Amino acid sequence: MAMPLLLLLVMSGLGLVGIGYGTVRFWRDRRLLRAGHRVPGEVVDLLVNKVKSGEIYTPVVRFHTADGTPVTSSPGRWRQAPFTPDGKPVTVVYDPSRPSRVLVVPDGGTGTQSVVIPFVTLLAVSAAVAIGGVYVFRTF
Repeated sequence: MAMPLLLLLVMSGLGLVGIGYGTVRFWRDRRLLRAGHRVPGEVVDLLVNKVKSGEIYTPVVRFHTADGTPVTSSPGRWRQAPFTPDGKPVTVVYDPSRPSRVLVVPDGGTGTQSVVIPFVTLLAVSAAVAIGGVYVFRTF
């Protein structure tokens, strides 16, 4: 009986931590979209990470802050569809108190998809892990 209880605690704990992390990041990024400064930028590089299901892409952008300071940064966000690093314009939303903290909005976009999609994905995976822990506990 001790092993299923331990498994329940570990899986449910991981699920709850994932849900908490996702929620905090979601609200922080939503706040950045509302209160951050929007400036034009360009994708200058693309970091490609290979995973089992294919590739994920992280854009590296260059932009100038409102006071003219040049910044090159990456949002640390993965995307299923790559930005092309050919200097096409994007909108960069940055935190004025920490300009390296950015969200990248494709030209003509609102940025909401770059916040909502990772949140929903993390929430679903975390809920599945937590529910899996309860299922395993009830099975034993």
